[in-house]
Amino acid sequence: MGVSLMYFNMTKNIEKIKSEFNNLGKANKIIIKAGSIISFILLILGALLIICNHYFLGTDTFIELIARTLVKNSFTILAEAVIGGLILDYLFKKS
Repeated sequence: MGVSLMYFNMTKNIEKIKSEFNNLGKANKIIIKAGSIISFILLILGALLIICNHYFLGTDTFIELIARTLVKNSFTILAEAVIGGLILDYLFKKS
């Protein structure tokens, strides 16, 4: 019984978040979408570089460092784009 109530609350919260994202301004949606695409590209490049380094290039530590940095920075860019878009939406809708 407790699990179904928890699932219902989680579903309700997800729907609330989804409706708030749908109410974002056009420019803020573009910022979030562009940040997401750039983040995804960096993540894929980092992952491919890690795979190539392990299986084809002979495990060069410098390439490993670059690849891990790309993966970490992809998550940072995603967070900055989403948070930045939400803050801009809040600031411009408030005034």
